[in-house]
Amino acid sequence: MPNSPDDLAALKAERAAADREYNEALTRLDRAVQQLPPDFPQPPPGPDEHQITPLNTLWKIDVPRPGRGWRGRFVSAVRRSVAPLFDQQQAFNAAVVDHVNRSVPPARETRESIASTLTVLRDTIGELVRFESLLVVFLQQITPYVDTRDRDVAGLLRGLSGAIDAVADETMKRSETMLTRDRRHELRVSDLDARMDALHRQMLAIQQALEKACPERDAHPSTGSG
Repeated sequence: MPNSPDDLAALKAERAAADREYNEALTRLDRAVQQLPPDFPQPPPGPDEHQITPLNTLWKIDVPRPGRGWRGRFVSAVRRSVAPLFDQQQAFNAAVVDHVNRSVPPARETRESIASTLTVLRDTIGELVRFESLLVVFLQQITPYVDTRDRDVAGLLRGLSGAIDAVADETMKRSETMLTRDRRHELRVSDLDARMDALHRQMLAIQQALEKACPERDAHPSTGSG
């Protein structure tokens, strides 16, 4: 509790400094609230499957049957000489088609995984932004709440002070009444003591008077008839 006006001024200055620092910190926090980016990344396009069907149908090399005659024999001779090249090309085509067919499902899954991850990330950032905004609103309500509590406490203190003052006044009244009664009692006792002393003096005077009267009676005895 402040003991002087200087202490009260120091407490007021300390409270003003604390309020200023709190408001500045709240302003910095409000400015630091994140925002959901408007150009949030989109998942990449899916794999190009436009040529999947043609590749699966055109990879095999079909060589027509040779004809008859000398031309057929010539074609057969040429085919035998170039057959290893055709086989090698067909094996290459088969490997390429197999690789493409195997690559399409992982590419689809990768695209779907990226899309779901971006959705979760966007929702998480949105919830974080919402939490930060609610946090700022909550912190903005602390000062009014504390002020309300201070007013409640001040009201309770004023009520308690009034009750204490009332009890003190009643106690003082009762104490004054008791002191007045004690004074009256003391006055009565003093008066009674004075009366007792006066009565005691009167009784002593009577006793002395009687003692003086008794010797005179002894000196003149009365005679009785016999």
